[in-house]
Amino acid sequence: MKFQSQDKAVSFETDFAGGKIDQLVELGGGDFEILIRPENEPINDSAWYAFRVHATNPRQINVRLRYEGGSHRYAPKISHDRVQWESAEHLIVARHPGGREVTLRLPVSDQVLWVAGQELVGNKDIANWVDTLAQLPFVDSSLAGRSVQDRPIHRIAIGNPDSREVIYALSRQHPPEVTGTIGMMHFIEALCGDTELAKRYREEFLTVAIPIANPDGVAKGYWRSNANGVDLNRDWLKFQEPETRSIRDDLVHLRGDQGKRLWLFLDFHSTYNEVFYTVPKQTKLFPDGFTTEWLKSLNGRMGDSTMLRDDGHNAHRSTSKAWVARELGIHAVTYEFGDETDRERIRKIAFGSAEEMMKILLDRKANLEPTASR
Repeated sequence: MKFQSQDKAVSFETDFAGGKIDQLVELGGGDFEILIRPENEPINDSAWYAFRVHATNPRQINVRLRYEGGSHRYAPKISHDRVQWESAEHLIVARHPGGREVTLRLPVSDQVLWVAGQELVGNKDIANWVDTLAQLPFVDSSLAGRSVQDRPIHRIAIGNPDSREVIYALSRQHPPEVTGTIGMMHFIEALCGDTELAKRYREEFLTVAIPIANPDGVAKGYWRSNANGVDLNRDWLKFQEPETRSIRDDLVHLRGDQGKRLWLFLDFHSTYNEVFYTVPKQTKLFPDGFTTEWLKSLNGRMGDSTMLRDDGHNAHRSTSKAWVARELGIHAVTYEFGDETDRERIRKIAFGSAEEMMKILLDRKANLEPTASR
């Protein structure tokens, strides 16, 4: 979408990957209204927006975000180069009590201003990140499959390819959940680090990661779905979508055809705070008691309230963690970062959780009885 004010002084655009507004109206006097709708309904309330705006000369404009089928969840982030972002909640000058409308007062000029619900971390950004990691001698990049609209589903494998021991991670089943992807990137970078711990871990374990499971939804600026309008994290029973089928087949191939032993599955997401969503604690999984030990270790390192645990969340829905725990018998965690958590804190939590995970897994493997393997 491209839009110019009547006097041609102010221009809006969404003609970029992840750009999303559904309608724009000029109200007059430097005021504009943007309508934001979901791709389908009913839908999880994760209303996404992203646009560029610039003007022929410096001015202040009011932009009202009006939501249909949802409400305001993501505080605006702004950037002048699409690389460096900052929170812009201070630009909110009015809010509807129910969250259906929010008005921003934006300082615009001939320098493009990017405005979005979260930083833009899209398919191209991830492809570049994967290419950078793949230059490391212990990282291999490939494709797990292709999406509905034929976009690549990138896959990276980190560590010893001959190791039997495997950790599996994915991110971005839900397009707007950018902090989950940011956290996963830091987590993976910790595993790729030059520390003695990371080196020992990579010798003993292979980590497989899918950085963007829903590339179509990310490209189209969807709230929740893939290009077929399906919530991928509700498709882990029927496996009707090519994205979930590709990831399932990769997991099954690793365990079956390649004879690997899976230890842990992590699905990175975003919500209102840091939390581990798990299957019920009493569920018998390999390795015994791992998630409880990991969480205790992480909170001991970072602070007792850093990461919460909810072991009943979506317990009976067809989510990734439920399928993996039931069918593969291993610990499966939906690893959530807060939407508005400080990005440096996300980095610290991700690095801390990766290091504590590596310590525990190395210790568990060293002490594993032969009869305990699955």
